[in-house]
Amino acid sequence: MELSIQSQIKQQIEQACRDSIILNPEYLDDEQLSREGQFHVLTDIFNVNIRSREINEITRHFAPIFQNGHPIHFSVLGKTGTGKTITLLYLLQEFAVLCKERGIPFAKYHLDLCCPAPCFRALNNLGCLMQASRYYKRGISLDDLMHSIEAKLAERKGYIVIFIDEADNIRTDPDSFYKFLIKRLPQKTEAKIILLFSSNRLGWADNLDPRIKSCLKMRELIFDPYNAGDLFNILNIRVQKALREGSVEEGVLQKISACSSRNHGDARKAVNLLSRSAQLAEKAGTSVTMELVDSANDEIEKDKYLAMIRTAPKQLQAALYAAITGKAKGKALHTGDAYIVYDRFCHETGIAPLTQRAFTDLLSELDMYGFIRARTVSRGRYGRSKEIYVSLEPHILHAMKRTILQNFDLYNEVTYA
Repeated sequence: MELSIQSQIKQQIEQACRDSIILNPEYLDDEQLSREGQFHVLTDIFNVNIRSREINEITRHFAPIFQNGHPIHFSVLGKTGTGKTITLLYLLQEFAVLCKERGIPFAKYHLDLCCPAPCFRALNNLGCLMQASRYYKRGISLDDLMHSIEAKLAERKGYIVIFIDEADNIRTDPDSFYKFLIKRLPQKTEAKIILLFSSNRLGWADNLDPRIKSCLKMRELIFDPYNAGDLFNILNIRVQKALREGSVEEGVLQKISACSSRNHGDARKAVNLLSRSAQLAEKAGTSVTMELVDSANDEIEKDKYLAMIRTAPKQLQAALYAAITGKAKGKALHTGDAYIVYDRFCHETGIAPLTQRAFTDLLSELDMYGFIRARTVSRGRYGRSKEIYVSLEPHILHAMKRTILQNFDLYNEVTYA
């Protein structure tokens, strides 16, 4: 007797639960974790002496707070995935607890500039954090915003730490923003203002007005990329919290940590590779093996490129198709040869081809995204041209070609298999 669809669904769910090796998926993705959960994981990480140098430097810098001193401003620099933001938030939380125990007034604000913002928007967001203003789209001047923040902090005492995350993302009039925080605001409040910056750009402050830079007494600390040992310990902590015991084969964590430290030193990417490997293991009904790590790494690389090209403008997709399918005369494909393929593809798909000059701009954009490498060379009396190189893995190129053809409704399983 055949089972009903409801019974089949129930059986499949029960089977999936029995085969599951990911017990707490939130520990493999910090976006799912609450701030308290992130701090809990970070405590375990710090307890095995990861980032001990950086913690010691930051703690010593803020120690004068507990002696009625006034630390200068502080800037933390380093690559993405090195734990700058979460480490600073963790330490600020600890400083706040200690200040409360000792009766020291202490306030902290985290201005997250994850997206580029003009001066007005950044100040408005800061005012909202301080409950000094509401969110404005328009209708208020920059000076009014500054006055509202000054009025809110006028009677404050003790210490105020303003943590500006991604400090380089003030894209319109950064001088006004930092002039307000560095020169004007400290004169309007009795509290001692300490600015804390983080950025992936080592020279983010180089383009500020010299008069502002002269007042910006600032100490810098660079977060180094994680080494293989640090990444192994981080991954081991994640495995203990997220996966079923015994579900990871010997050598897997060493392989992920070694590859990650060699390629980027980014803890987020290393944890993402572990998470994808565990998902493949669940699907296969096995433990996490070395082979599954290789498969997961290939999928991550492929998905990164496919996700971008899938949502790219049609003209950019057509240009990429020409670059990866054009026949090169020698080692490199030249702009003119690629344009012939592009022009033919545009007529086949019914879109209007751009001029060769505009097509060259598309090639430069593809080069910026990492799909191709396009080098401008001189061909003597024939003018200048781009030499196009494609260095992506064959399986990624095949998947991109298939994705583009599917987007233009030209994919045929038999022809392009």
